[in-house]
Amino acid sequence: MFGKLHFLLFYSILLLLSADVCAQIGPINDSAITVTPGYKTTNDDQPALRPSSKSTSPAKKDSLSSLKHSPKRATLLSVCLPGAGQVYNKKYWKVPVIYAAAGAALYGALWNNKYYQEFKKQYAFRVENGFSEDPYYSQFQEPTLKSNRDYYHKNRDLSYILLGATYILQIVDAAVDAHFYDFKITEDLSMHVQPQLYWVSSTAQTHLSITLKF
Repeated sequence: MFGKLHFLLFYSILLLLSADVCAQIGPINDSAITVTPGYKTTNDDQPALRPSSKSTSPAKKDSLSSLKHSPKRATLLSVCLPGAGQVYNKKYWKVPVIYAAAGAALYGALWNNKYYQEFKKQYAFRVENGFSEDPYYSQFQEPTLKSNRDYYHKNRDLSYILLGATYILQIVDAAVDAHFYDFKITEDLSMHVQPQLYWVSSTAQTHLSITLKF
């Protein structure tokens, strides 16, 4: 009789402990199954690897984001109006630089052309008549008139070349800036070197991993 009481007491304690453990674990729930985002299940037993119709394609997002800033538009703006591409790229400080360079080249072309035309006229008159129509140019010898004519002629052409180069360079600058407009540049410049160990067919192989951040 005394042994039966001990057995019943031990069995009651065991049941209480089992009930407490089950209460802590909680009921089994099928919703705890991990399903990859973007996929949906077909039944309660196994998740199906079928993409959800609501998932958004990353390629479409990338194509839409790349159209926000167009290098072609920046180039066309610079072709039509020098400096407009830089304004489109929000590089406003480049606009006065462009116009200062273009203005200096244009002024040089006009200034040299003025003296080129004058020396050209005086040299032609000297060759034809043997003297200068303007007393100021009488102090120059005929070779000197020719040399000055050629000098201002060369400088005028060089100024026009610089003017054209300024126009072309601002187009190229606008196109390049537009291509790098969405390029992210971080100030975190670092290098991390870490040795790694791999096992291939029971053979240890060592590798050196180098990570650069820029």
